[in-house]
Amino acid sequence: MKYRLSAPVSTIKGIGDKLTQLLEENEVKTVLDLLLYLPYRYEDRRQIVPIAELEVGEQATVKATVLRVNTQHRGRRAIVRATVEDDTGRLNCIWFNNRFIGEQLKKGEEFYLAGKFNDRNMLLQATVEKVSDDPVHTARLVPVYTQLSKNFKIGSLRRILKEVVNNLETSDDPLVDELKESYPTFSQALKVLHFPDDTEVVPAARERLALEELLSLIQHSQQLKNHWKKQQPAVALKLENYEPGDFSQWLPNSIPFELTGAQQRATREILADLQHHTAMNRLLIGDVGSGKTVVAGLACLAAVQSQHHAVIAAPTQILAHQHFESLQKLLPTINYQLLTGKESKQFKPTKIPTLYIGTHAALNQLDKIQPALIVYDEQHRFGVKQRSLPKKLRHTPHLLTMSATPIPRSLMLTLFSHLQLSVIDELPANQQPTTTWLVPSNKRESSLEWLAKQLEKTNGQALVVCPFIEPSQHESFSNVAAAKDLFKELKTFYQQHAPQLAIDLLHGQLKQTKKEQAINNIFSKKTDILVTTPVVEVGVDLPTANVIIIEAAERFGMASLHQLRGRVGRAGQASFCLLFTNAKSSTARQRLKTFTQEHDGLKLAEQDLKNRGAGDLFGFRQHGLSDLRFASWADLKLIQTAHAVFEKLKNQAWQPLISYQDNQVSTQPGAN
Repeated sequence: MKYRLSAPVSTIKGIGDKLTQLLEENEVKTVLDLLLYLPYRYEDRRQIVPIAELEVGEQATVKATVLRVNTQHRGRRAIVRATVEDDTGRLNCIWFNNRFIGEQLKKGEEFYLAGKFNDRNMLLQATVEKVSDDPVHTARLVPVYTQLSKNFKIGSLRRILKEVVNNLETSDDPLVDELKESYPTFSQALKVLHFPDDTEVVPAARERLALEELLSLIQHSQQLKNHWKKQQPAVALKLENYEPGDFSQWLPNSIPFELTGAQQRATREILADLQHHTAMNRLLIGDVGSGKTVVAGLACLAAVQSQHHAVIAAPTQILAHQHFESLQKLLPTINYQLLTGKESKQFKPTKIPTLYIGTHAALNQLDKIQPALIVYDEQHRFGVKQRSLPKKLRHTPHLLTMSATPIPRSLMLTLFSHLQLSVIDELPANQQPTTTWLVPSNKRESSLEWLAKQLEKTNGQALVVCPFIEPSQHESFSNVAAAKDLFKELKTFYQQHAPQLAIDLLHGQLKQTKKEQAINNIFSKKTDILVTTPVVEVGVDLPTANVIIIEAAERFGMASLHQLRGRVGRAGQASFCLLFTNAKSSTARQRLKTFTQEHDGLKLAEQDLKNRGAGDLFGFRQHGLSDLRFASWADLKLIQTAHAVFEKLKNQAWQPLISYQDNQVSTQPGAN
């Protein structure tokens, strides 16, 4: 019998109704689903060891003939003993609680036995298999799987998978011609991954599956793009005094600085999109401090000047307030309205063209606002439902998503090919790199003394960031600094060494009134040192802050450290970042050392991908990006290969053999 990849698991020999139900409960419904349940390692049982050469404590496989078998019962327990021999000697074997071994072993027949040789010259709990040309559990590289269920033994799973791969129908593989020089076919790859003859062939086989998965993801992105094009038309904005080649006449005089070349380029790209009836769907990426806010503000200015509303949605109240205050200074001619949870209770939209700035509360009012443009700041920090556009919008709004997370271009092409991309790859001229130090434990106290002198000399302010609010109950985190404890420690320390310094605490569990008070105090310079959690990573834009201390720095990825470091020196002043760590690992310390020497966010992001995967880079599982089963976001070369293959296939009647499971990401074609 031949098995098709699409066939139900119930058609496989050895799988009955109970096992079918068990597999389906674990989302294994087809032959392909079962084959994609890959081993996590292999045990090398290829070497057949003569009995005379067995060594105590070693795992070994012997090929021997059964001389005698004896089964004893002690209550419900069965003890099976057997003696086997080869040309070099005899060997005693013992099994506990395995009554079937006694039935399996037949006197005078030859078996492979793989187990551990103990100090009593016995083979203990050996795996037994009759000698054949195609063994499953012994005398080969043996696949080891995680257990699907207590009721489904690994040996049974392995035997069923061997039945499938031995009788797998060679499926039509549309990628054969594209990949035949470097990779096996899809069916060959599945066979190799379960029962390889040599470990050297496993990486290419796994890459073959990874390519299929990446191609599926790229195709999904293209489908989102096509779906977006079919949306109802957007409002085409009409811009007065705007010349694409030179828009200096259109720029308001209220902006107190000259836009960088990258800011001008991004603004032109966005304004060009806004003048069409096809809704813009653009991702604006820029490093920390590159000036994304002014570019987004100019897009909103265009909407308001065209007599339409615009919305900026921020993930936190802190950031919403910040955008509200900074844009009012940059673009004072616009009518503004703050829209967070507090303001939304009595919300009534105005007929005057307005820029609404708020949190998810603003997104809940989109059907009332009817905006021509929505700007998401760090969209992946919103929930899936919050990112879905309501059905009562008269026009599809133009969408602009901002992100300070540096993403390698290869990933941009894969993840966001359904979006237009604008990249601000140039920092303002007055930005100085932040001097970064990795502080050894024995210099912690002297560093705190240095901080007091530095703040007094520069009239600056400092941020002290901790990974947790409360001390962690988890044993491995028990020594990691917590904001509440550190706040008390610093208050005590500076009462003795610098009593003039005012210290405050800010974290997400504070009551709203206390949060607002802490924020007001730091901005009005009543607070000199703010102890906080990573809430400042996408929030506090404190122009006078010139020092940041990051506690337990090893707990943060490169991208997060870079975001935090970007909170200081934003007005062009000399700034400092101090990394405190108790990490003993040389790898962790080297990673932090690399961070002190590198200020390019893109290079740091690539380091994060290599060291930690995409989870840290994108931050949230709802983003759906950490769920790759076979591919790795760190393998930029394979991602580029996937793109090259997709470009050749996209106009053909082709479907990937592994379907991308888009069950965690919004169906709304935004920056998912």
